[in-house]
Amino acid sequence: MAFAAILSFPRVTQAASVLDFQHETPEEILLAQRAISDSIVPPPPDPGQAVLSAAEPAPEKRRSTGAAFLMNLAIPGVGHLYAGHKRGFVNLGLEAFAWAAYLYYHDRGKTKEKEFEGYADQHWSYQAWIDSCQCSGSPEDSLILRFRDTNRQQYYEDIGKISTYWDGWDSQDNRNFYRGIRAHSNNFLKNANYAVAGAFVNRVVSAVDILRLMKRQTRAVLGKDAQLRFRVRTKPFARENAVGLEITKRL
Repeated sequence: MAFAAILSFPRVTQAASVLDFQHETPEEILLAQRAISDSIVPPPPDPGQAVLSAAEPAPEKRRSTGAAFLMNLAIPGVGHLYAGHKRGFVNLGLEAFAWAAYLYYHDRGKTKEKEFEGYADQHWSYQAWIDSCQCSGSPEDSLILRFRDTNRQQYYEDIGKISTYWDGWDSQDNRNFYRGIRAHSNNFLKNANYAVAGAFVNRVVSAVDILRLMKRQTRAVLGKDAQLRFRVRTKPFARENAVGLEITKRL
């Protein structure tokens, strides 16, 4: 019985191999293994395609000349940065410097203004002036009273500058000292106005500059026969300011 079992074992093994693998060749097995491997591991990138993608940059986004122009009119330098020009940081720095100077000088001027007004109230007297000149009801009297009530700036200017009202001061030295404080105040306020004018000029210059830098791009968009002209008519602290953009095309 043991011998018969040993003889039958190879037969069972041989029958199983014939049923399971009789239609599969070694080439088919290799193809099946390769298909399984390809479905799990992604294919490597094509070197030629990778080099081609690196050599071709993405198309640059076109920037609007009008938008850059308006940005620089609002905040100098922003239009440059929007168009990709780093020189916009210079205009931004000038803008910050101009407004910082304005705030400094304006604050100093107003401080000195309060100082000379208080000094004049202590050392100039309307009653002392009337008693000295004996001119109650005169045009000079009516004028200084009207300025005192409606135009304080002109009032403080006249009592220190016009000789008609000098008799109202308690001493000549105090009047001279008052005029010195007033002169300092006026100089500070004048410098503040210069700072505002500088900020205005910075806007115009930066706006014109961004138009110049983007001129070639604008011509490419409009065509060779098109011309772009920038016109400006401006004066600081004036109402007759105008900015224009003209585009002409030859037919």
